[in-house]
Amino acid sequence: MRTTDDVLSSLTFEPWPDEEGEASAVLAALGPAGDMTMSQGRILLRGDQGGDDPCRARVIRDSATGELAGVVGFRQFPSLLDERLVWTYVEIVPRLRGRGRGSAALAYMTRMMSGMGLRPWGKAVTGSPAHRWMADRGFRHQHRTRTFRVRPQAIGPVEHGYAIEWHEGPTWSPDDVMQAWWDFLDARVWPHPTPPTPMSRERRAYYCESWAPLVAARRLDGTIAGIGFLDEFPGDDGDLSGGPVDPSAPEGRSIVAALLAACAEHLPGVRTLLLELSDSDGEDVVSFIADHAVDVLDDTVACTRD
Repeated sequence: MRTTDDVLSSLTFEPWPDEEGEASAVLAALGPAGDMTMSQGRILLRGDQGGDDPCRARVIRDSATGELAGVVGFRQFPSLLDERLVWTYVEIVPRLRGRGRGSAALAYMTRMMSGMGLRPWGKAVTGSPAHRWMADRGFRHQHRTRTFRVRPQAIGPVEHGYAIEWHEGPTWSPDDVMQAWWDFLDARVWPHPTPPTPMSRERRAYYCESWAPLVAARRLDGTIAGIGFLDEFPGDDGDLSGGPVDPSAPEGRSIVAALLAACAEHLPGVRTLLLELSDSDGEDVVSFIADHAVDVLDDTVACTRD
């Protein structure tokens, strides 16, 4: 039985081509990307660079014939809290899969990362062969992310007891509303400047040239229970990022229902909203949105390996 080292010895790992035409030819030879995570993973493939955002990419070839076998690469994102965590991507030419080349490529890149004090992180469609491949190679579940399409008008009247505030753009929102938005991001480990940050800088970080409302659900005691940020609306779909400021809040379902009801009231012309939710948004909120979703656009899982 061939070991991973045996397979490694039969492969060569060439630096990613400097010429755009050569790089495009490699990607074309791989064939169409099978799903969103493959398309995103291919974006990682570029020439070596260091600095705050180091990356490496290699073209894998059969050492005897020079035939393209696949690609492998990684890129570090400095905004992540764990600075050792690196998005790693492996893709083998379809007809050559199942022969150990993917494991060999992962071993090659993992050894390179280990020498830099880094460890791999990967993403795949939930339940897909790529997801199972990662699990079989020691990757553990980190979080699941889904993008739901909902019709806020279809949820119906909501009795929630919150005071709803609609602010036309973060730049003009009250300080506590802006702080609630930042606290929402912080609780979900979204990339943003490490708090505490002066309010003037927070506003600059979310300055919007275009129309981008913030909707807030305020409790009777004056604290903000929920917050939502709406992006531009290029078509029938809008994009809502938001939910309970504290994902562990026991009234998570009523908070997100109140935010969606406010969107239905203020945006009568918008048919549907897209909400990207992960495990960090809380089980109650995710289940509420899943129950009211008319579609799930994507469903991906992120995994890490120590």
